[in-house]
Amino acid sequence: FSRSVIYLISHNEKGAMGFIINKPIEDIQLTDIIKVEKSKKNIDNNQNHRVLFGGPVELKSGFLLHSTEYEIRNTTLKINNQFCLTNDSKALLDIHDGKGPVSSLFMLGYAGWSSGQLEKEIMEDSWLVVNADPELVFNKSYSDKYNLSLELLGIENAFFSSRSGKA
Repeated sequence: FSRSVIYLISHNEKGAMGFIINKPIEDIQLTDIIKVEKSKKNIDNNQNHRVLFGGPVELKSGFLLHSTEYEIRNTTLKINNQFCLTNDSKALLDIHDGKGPVSSLFMLGYAGWSSGQLEKEIMEDSWLVVNADPELVFNKSYSDKYNLSLELLGIENAFFSSRSGKA
């Protein structure tokens, strides 16, 4: 999880679930997954949609985090007024056909915490928390997301040390 930016979609007494949104999987494009799903369809390889490592849990499961103007009835989960989640392959085909969401990220896997685990890690200063900003979340400059997240908190990365502890 080093330098991971995680979008948390669920946090309650049972635990928490989120997606790492700044770690592309090397050599996999969304078009590669669409080819598997719809092999007879002519796929435009010029589309540059990266597939992200969403976390270490259920790596074979795909999730589309996206803007709210797109919805598949009875499938899309509205998280809030800015974000939705869909795990239906139809959404990937809609993206390919230009009918998908305006903004989206496709992840394989997710990050999960058991009851109380995330709270404990936050108290231990293992995580910094900032409100989700769609411009940050859907930013395609994945390598910049970590520093942009810190900037939202008014922190410069230069202030961090490779050593930790408590005073």
